Amino acid sequence: MKVTKNILNMIAAFSVSALLFSCGSTASLEDTSKKPVKPAVEDFDGVEATPSSGGIKTVGARLPAAPAKATEAPKYDFSGDSLKIELEEMYYDGFTLVGDANASKSYALKLNNDSSWAIAEINFPAGTYEGVVNVLAPDSEHSKFNVCINNDSYLVFGSEPPISKYELTTRSVVSFTLDQPTTVTLKIQQNDLKNPANNGQSGMTIDYISIKKSK
Repeated sequence: MKVTKNILNMIAAFSVSALLFSCGSTASLEDTSKKPVKPAVEDFDGVEATPSSGGIKTVGARLPAAPAKATEAPKYDFSGDSLKIELEEMYYDGFTLVGDANASKSYALKLNNDSSWAIAEINFPAGTYEGVVNVLAPDSEHSKFNVCINNDSYLVFGSEPPISKYELTTRSVVSFTLDQPTTVTLKIQQNDLKNPANNGQSGMTIDYISIKKSK
């Protein structure tokens, strides 16, 4: 059977088109496979900072593992000349744990509202003591809170206005005297429940309390 010239030309054209389509598809697949893959987020040992942290945490900072949350008030014995208590190691509720490379031991607690509290117990020998708190207050509307020593409350705050970095509340020192060895309940909260005039605020990040014996 004779095949006309036009039919041969059509078959040849079809074969060339199929070959070009096949090569083009292969090239397209190869190009796709060569595109860089976005790396996964690094797995941090502690808390990964996020942009929503208000500038307290640094994105990408590597922090140690977060401390386990206490299930009861920790007990401390005051010995020597001073005692430092990390707030995140106290028994607390209504605070948010904040991972922050600038904080002592890389963690602190953010006081959220008037129901927030953090408690510890301390055995003190007789003597006179002074306490200051290390705090990051974002502005003058979020800077004041209360430190309670048993039934006495002390309104504390940083500089005026706050300077938006961690600082000790040296302008409002907690000062108390014990006539005999005493077990004290230390409590940090927003308000003085007995004296509304000493009510505090919320929103500050509290790092630790340092207590020293007066000489």
